[in-house]
Amino acid sequence: MSFNKLSLLCTLPLLALGANIKRATPDEFGLYGYGDGFGGFPLFYADGYAYLGEPASSNSSDPAVVTFSPSGSGTSQSWIGNPNTTLTNYTVSWSDVTFAVPSNSASDKRIQFLTSNDTDSDMTTTGFYFYGHTAFVIEDGQLESPWYALQVSERVHALYWNDTSLGQVPVILRNIAPSNPGSVPGISTEE
Repeated sequence: MSFNKLSLLCTLPLLALGANIKRATPDEFGLYGYGDGFGGFPLFYADGYAYLGEPASSNSSDPAVVTFSPSGSGTSQSWIGNPNTTLTNYTVSWSDVTFAVPSNSASDKRIQFLTSNDTDSDMTTTGFYFYGHTAFVIEDGQLESPWYALQVSERVHALYWNDTSLGQVPVILRNIAPSNPGSVPGISTEE
């Protein structure tokens, strides 16, 4: 065996380990809610707010599962949402909305989507981060993930930030779809 082949073989374990140490935010991704009673519900937009579940079951005129694209990097990273056109068979009236969580001083703890015209100082639009495949917000140098969901109708759950006052339950947001997407509301595997 030549020295070059031996060198390459010796570095493969280090390359494999290094690949797992740092993970960049994907270029495009969806978010899915997991937890007790949540087996990977997709995150969707409805009337400017974030929900988990089945968009067709909401009372909104233009709900759709969201596909995110990162903008910026590090603690300045924001997530820009657009309708996932492969999962929506109708036209929606929104695009290029910014994912936003309420600040500690906000009275409304619902997670929202802001347009370029919105200026709400009670909303945080940067600091979004993935640790592995789990979504976090960087606040004061700490990774925070107090995502909570409240059922508002059958198969529709409003998404909240750090609020259990109405009986919200904790959820984990991940950028990995469930392994059997045909069993998740809002995702069809039929063509």
